Amino acid sequence: MIGGKALKDSLKRLGAHEGVRGVIITNMEGLPISSNLNAEKTEIIAALVTSLVGKAKRVVDELGEGGMNFLTISTPAGEVMVAPEEDYILIVMRG
Repeated sequence: MIGGKALKDSLKRLGAHEGVRGVIITNMEGLPISSNLNAEKTEIIAALVTSLVGKAKRVVDELGEGGMNFLTISTPAGEVMVAPEEDYILIVMRG
């Protein structure tokens, strides 16, 4: 699992990219580990994206496509990029 200093460094590095509006790291149960957004928004996004990742993984499994590595959600405001790992989910919002 990603640790303290590595986590903070990763958030800082990702958040510094042009156009990045927010970065959230959540565990596989949807509980936020770290974020550069306010607590309320972080909790809501973490819970919803975790649920979505679970559903997307089931779709990929049902299709026999192997595993799911990445999910991109396009919106009028930009995109939400989701990278599920073994122990956590990385969520990056940019636009």
